Amino acid sequence: FFRFQGHTHTHTHNDFNLFFSLSRLFDSSKAKMKRKCWSRVKCASLWEVAMIMMMVYGTASAATNRPTLSITVRDGHFDNENYLNYFCPTLSSTYTKTLHKPLSADLQYGFLLAPSSTKPSCSIWCKVTKQIHKWKITTGAALASIPPQKQQGVFSNVKADIDLRVEHDQRDVSARLFASDLSISRLECTKGFDLQNTNRFIVNPRYNPQTHHADVIFGYVTTATKVKVRASAQCQEVSIAQQINTRNVIIPTIASNGDVTLRWERQLIPQRPVFGGQKEENASYIATTLKPSDSIHVEWKDGPWNAIVNIPIDGTDVHSGSNVSIRREVTF
Repeated sequence: FFRFQGHTHTHTHNDFNLFFSLSRLFDSSKAKMKRKCWSRVKCASLWEVAMIMMMVYGTASAATNRPTLSITVRDGHFDNENYLNYFCPTLSSTYTKTLHKPLSADLQYGFLLAPSSTKPSCSIWCKVTKQIHKWKITTGAALASIPPQKQQGVFSNVKADIDLRVEHDQRDVSARLFASDLSISRLECTKGFDLQNTNRFIVNPRYNPQTHHADVIFGYVTTATKVKVRASAQCQEVSIAQQINTRNVIIPTIASNGDVTLRWERQLIPQRPVFGGQKEENASYIATTLKPSDSIHVEWKDGPWNAIVNIPIDGTDVHSGSNVSIRREVTF
């Protein structure tokens, strides 16, 4: 553990105090730590905590919980010192654990590392799910850090997010609360109604206390059609997804301000039903989105491979500034 860290970079005195303290923290024979030891743990940045989570928990987890490395190669002009901006590596992992009495809940936690020469980011998160009678309560928290150009102190530029969700499957109702930096950023609730022939109607009102913006989403889903209406005081928008066959879906969207969008999704592997048929990690499709006088967006996903092309247009003319990125996910 020390040898790995020692070869990575030159440590300061606080770094070794941190690693020594955490080694005592995970020592079962010394479960109770002294205040002096815990004060040293606070010296850590989120980058160090995430790396320690990867090394300590990653080696003890099953193969399905091993870290996933995602490398994106995108178009652009970067000098030799900014190679991370060209390859855009991202390392992430998710771990699960069942907590026994007295809590009796399911625990998920993980990390995400995105090194960059201009905007490096790091986040650690956890989620606890507990069933109380017929209500499913899920509480999630995340800490994200973007280190500043100049060191201004420990945990500088840290953002904290909280996600609280309450669901009742039999009543088909749920409520959700989002908070960022100890301030509520969004409130929403969802109510579903089952209709005849497996059809479904959904109502989803939302409100942002910070901006005082409110809107409501109405959804109607059938076997081959999905209608979505989003209405607010400023703008109204309707989107209709129609399944043509087992491979093709057409999704036109019209807004009250005159914006029109046409999306065409073609599944590389036939699936039914079209809505929610495949898991995201196993999905294989080509999706083309046309915004007249704005852009053409093409996404090609084939399992762990993902290619994205964005071309700005003005009428029938193609402008310069096209963006191309190719991403590949690798599980260790």
